Amino acid sequence: MWRFILAWSMVLGALQALPRACAQTVSLPSPASSSLDRLAQAGSFGTPLSPPPPAWDPYAPQAAQAFPASPSPGTWAPAQAPSAISGQPGYPGYSTAAPSLVQTQAPAGAPNSLFPPGYPQQNSTFQQTMRLYQGARGSWAYLFGNGQGTSVGVNELDTTATFALPFFHNSQVNLNHAPLLITPGFGLQLWDGPQTSATMLADLPPNTYDVFVDTAWNPQLTPVFGAELGLRLGIYTNWDVLVTQSWRIMGRAIGTVQLTPTMVGKAGIVYLDRNLVKLLPAVGVTWTPDANSRYDIFFPAPKAAKRFTQLGKHSVWGFLAGEYGGGAWTFRRQSGQISPFDYNDVRISLGTEFVPQTPTGLSGSFEVGYVFARQLFFVDGPPQYQNLNDTLMLRLGLAY
Repeated sequence: MWRFILAWSMVLGALQALPRACAQTVSLPSPASSSLDRLAQAGSFGTPLSPPPPAWDPYAPQAAQAFPASPSPGTWAPAQAPSAISGQPGYPGYSTAAPSLVQTQAPAGAPNSLFPPGYPQQNSTFQQTMRLYQGARGSWAYLFGNGQGTSVGVNELDTTATFALPFFHNSQVNLNHAPLLITPGFGLQLWDGPQTSATMLADLPPNTYDVFVDTAWNPQLTPVFGAELGLRLGIYTNWDVLVTQSWRIMGRAIGTVQLTPTMVGKAGIVYLDRNLVKLLPAVGVTWTPDANSRYDIFFPAPKAAKRFTQLGKHSVWGFLAGEYGGGAWTFRRQSGQISPFDYNDVRISLGTEFVPQTPTGLSGSFEVGYVFARQLFFVDGPPQYQNLNDTLMLRLGLAY
């Protein structure tokens, strides 16, 4: 009997000591020694990962770019992808808009931030919803020219609409739940010049058209590494002819790395599928030091932007940007020959844009630019190359 009592006493003593022993074995992760370590810890211990700095559309025409509003304490400002307003000129995959997010309150005592100021913040709990229809955009650009000699004028009108679909929504390689963005678009170019003669046969059609479908997927593969992927299929012609060369496939494949909470490195390629220039490298960094400034030190579309003021529910930004403009089309020359041609240029613009501080709303932009290195390239010549006069550009854009 005494042995039974002794054994039972030992069991009770062990059970009473067990919680204390378990408590002594629990330990918190050591403080992060760097920004990259902090990002890795955020994804390893069950705390919902904040999205990377707002995905910028480095290849989109600089007609309208959206910026996140400055987050107020205890709230999360959704990252708003810039709304590219144009089809061509431009690059595939960036005519995008971010899915809407519905915020819920964080539990009492939950930390409001994992990252230092300048990084988009997120509460520890949130509910995500997605709208199928993301918005519509339109733009008009005018490149001055009188049509005399090589002073070529161009009117560019573009319109797109973006739709979002879940795509690997809960995958381990899609930490930011990036949707598949599908953007049908239409573009019109009205050409004035160049002047043709018996010795100068660099003729152009009075108009050309773009009809395309653009897709984009920008997943965050790990807390540090991400990707920006895009593919565009379209017809580019003056509708007088429709041949194999009227079809074009463009794309982009860019890898991203979170260097710091406010800086993203990018490297990859952009496939233009033009007759003269097929491929461009894409390399640089995007730096967002605070909620009022953004610097894309990035080839082939650098941009520096600063928020100046607020008007009602809109923020007003100013920017200085550069881009590689132009495109490729097919047409029937005056001689009756069907010919593909490229129009290429380099644009530097100074402008302003207003963007809503909510996930939806009207945004717009206005910019003045200088256009140089203008060139026509005729695949079937003559002439094969025709340099055009430098000119000025005006561009307006609206998105909702």
